Amino acid sequence: MAFLRNSDNFAVEIELMNALRIKKMHQTPTQNRQLPLLIVLLMVLPFSKMMSSTHKKQEALVQSALQEMYQMNYAAANQLFRKVGQNEPFHPMAPLGTIATQWLAEQESMGFSSGNRQLLKNIDTAESEYKSQIRLHPENTQISFYYGTTLGLRARILLGEKNWGGVLISGYNAIRHIKKAEKHNPELWDIQLPFGVFNYYVGVSSGYMKIASWIFNESGSKEDGLRQMTIAAEKSRYAKYEARGILSFVYLYMEDDPAAGLKYAQILLNEFPNNPYYHFLCAEAYLNLRQFVTAEKHIREIRKLLPELKDKTKNEYELKLHLLNGTLAFHRGDLNTAEKELKSVIDNYYLEMDMHLGFALLRLGQINDLQGRRNAAIILYRKTADLDNRTTACKEAKLYLARPYSR
Repeated sequence: MAFLRNSDNFAVEIELMNALRIKKMHQTPTQNRQLPLLIVLLMVLPFSKMMSSTHKKQEALVQSALQEMYQMNYAAANQLFRKVGQNEPFHPMAPLGTIATQWLAEQESMGFSSGNRQLLKNIDTAESEYKSQIRLHPENTQISFYYGTTLGLRARILLGEKNWGGVLISGYNAIRHIKKAEKHNPELWDIQLPFGVFNYYVGVSSGYMKIASWIFNESGSKEDGLRQMTIAAEKSRYAKYEARGILSFVYLYMEDDPAAGLKYAQILLNEFPNNPYYHFLCAEAYLNLRQFVTAEKHIREIRKLLPELKDKTKNEYELKLHLLNGTLAFHRGDLNTAEKELKSVIDNYYLEMDMHLGFALLRLGQINDLQGRRNAAIILYRKTADLDNRTTACKEAKLYLARPYSR
């Protein structure tokens, strides 16, 4: 909440209380749904097809910018989005695309923390531009869509900090603008992505996080969320890339369905073969499917790409290579190598999100169990469970706290 101006904060709190009061008056006993962690807007979420009124030249520039972005050419993508913003007519994706690609580029050069701080400043600038455009064109609901998505980037930063109160207020602001756009564009496939992610995380969350599904009249169903994200992955014009990446992540790390995760990772890799993230997802999937030779192929491809990466990104994938090598050695029974590689991940972990840390801790706990060091294993399982990041690593760790791991 520290990232919102005090007056905005107070107004949103009042609006939330009013919404709760109204919903409570109409609540039935069966309405027991949960609020997500607002990963609704986890990355640069949807780039909708609400562009029929824009010029073809603008559309071509946007397409080129997206291609550059998913090839990790963030500086080039940023320049293209800036060009879109300078051209006429106003393109509602321009402010969002500009600050999102600048954020990704700055993370590469400055790291996660510095890049995130700069993004928060840039969101304020983009917010002012969207407010101005909404005043000029109140009937153009696509502006509200991109405005809401831009506000969601603030929720995304707070999510990484596990600032749930801030996520709630920032996310509320974001979703009410996206809802406004949805009302006037009910058949827009791209908008399925944010609400799909919303419903999925409602379904896997608990406690006070259920408030948002009441407010926004969403199902709060994990199954609905997966269905909506799948629609976006298969039918949307712009959100398909992000939808496929999120689905691959969800199936790999939260649903324990590596075959489904591989499906979407492979589609992305086919289109963006020089993006190491998609090689990483494929390697993770093949390791879980026990297809080690194919997993090694993707590990080699990541190594080949390392010299071309910026220093911060190179460090990230060197860390991820330790994780892949540790997991591969673990599955092959080379526990000494696995222990060395996994300890390297744990001792040097600095990534913004902690899901990979959880899997490294879990695997190291399993190694300790296999080598008869039960007390050490319990300590590692507790550290894993305490991350509480809703991955299968946390779920498995709780099981192995009760009984030792065995092959």
